[in-house]
Amino acid sequence: MKRFLFLLLVALIALPAALPAGTSPAQARQEQVLEIYITGLTEDTMNWFREVAFPAFEAAHPGVKCEILTGGWGDFDVTVSGWITTGDGPDIVYLGSEYAATYGDLLYNLDPYFADWEDWAQYLPAAIDTVTYDGHIRGLPLLMSPRPIFYRTDLMKGEIPLTFEDALEFYRANTILEGGAAKQWAFMDIGNDLFDAQEFIAYIWTAGGELYYEDGTSAFDSEPVAEAMQYMYDRRRIMRPTEDTAGLPPFEGTALASGLVISGIFPMWAVPPTSDPIWNNVEMAPYPAGKNGSPLIQVFIDWLSVPAYVKNPELAVEFLKFIGSKDNAIALKQVAGFTPTRQDAWEEIKATDPVWAKLLDLTVEYGRAFADIRASAELRPLIFEQMTLFLTDQQSLEDTQQALKEEYDIILEEAGYLD
Repeated sequence: MKRFLFLLLVALIALPAALPAGTSPAQARQEQVLEIYITGLTEDTMNWFREVAFPAFEAAHPGVKCEILTGGWGDFDVTVSGWITTGDGPDIVYLGSEYAATYGDLLYNLDPYFADWEDWAQYLPAAIDTVTYDGHIRGLPLLMSPRPIFYRTDLMKGEIPLTFEDALEFYRANTILEGGAAKQWAFMDIGNDLFDAQEFIAYIWTAGGELYYEDGTSAFDSEPVAEAMQYMYDRRRIMRPTEDTAGLPPFEGTALASGLVISGIFPMWAVPPTSDPIWNNVEMAPYPAGKNGSPLIQVFIDWLSVPAYVKNPELAVEFLKFIGSKDNAIALKQVAGFTPTRQDAWEEIKATDPVWAKLLDLTVEYGRAFADIRASAELRPLIFEQMTLFLTDQQSLEDTQQALKEEYDIILEEAGYLD
């Protein structure tokens, strides 16, 4: 105890000496630090914040000092959860597309601070949905990643399908198997395979379903879920008739340019540059739909939130408005490659890049945000585990639905989503 008190006294005595050169204790007390955390920033982007964005904001807000923090995706959930649940962390925290459902109750209701902000009219409805929880704004959309299905029109047979039934016919016509191995796949998912949990959720939506009933319980036992599951199973069996069927041989570069993949879902960083001549032979389209649903394109929208522990939410929102301006949205596109979520920042993109022009138009027409995914960190492995059993013929569709329903309801209840 004596040693602790001694160390504390030493720290307090040393504190004034630790102030930046030229800064008096009085100035330090008056200076307000605004900490902003954004995941996965490059050094160039960090420098843009420090050298361009922050000086401009600080000049307009005397006495405010901005600091940028970043981190990796590997420890994202643990880091952010620690801050938000303990009430001690940065003033502005970067969140992924689905996290409003996870942290919404622990974030500020920002409606009063954005009440007269006319810029909302420029934002995609899907982007606003992403940052809305319980009917209230909880942050500002920062960037988006639309994920359509890409088709190699020079290699494919048939028309681009917009229904589950037509899609299965497309896969049959464009899959080549020889000697128990794949020579050409009609489709490949984002993980270079045949199943992705986020894609599964998209097909539940295109089948006309939702993840939850009105009482908040899981809808994994619903008919649209069964239809989506059967579609993904049938697709797999076309391209991999048995689990012993070998996949595609290794290839270099992107799947879309390999000549071995006819269609697929990929982020834009996993396809050839839009200046590549291959885009003369690539078409983009929404995901096919079930009997009672409609096609859509899944849009992942990352955003900046203001945790409820923040002492000056008004200042935090002032920064959100600043960084969310048209000029800064364009600058972040140039320096960091962020695709803006506000449509008035698309003018130059659409004027100079026909591929992005088409993708942005499709996003407006078909886009649905990957949002309102409750207890997402627990849901992802549950879907992967249960759907793997089903897709590999280790478990029936009915048993898989029941397991998904029962286990997800337990997760939802333990996480406080159910009354």
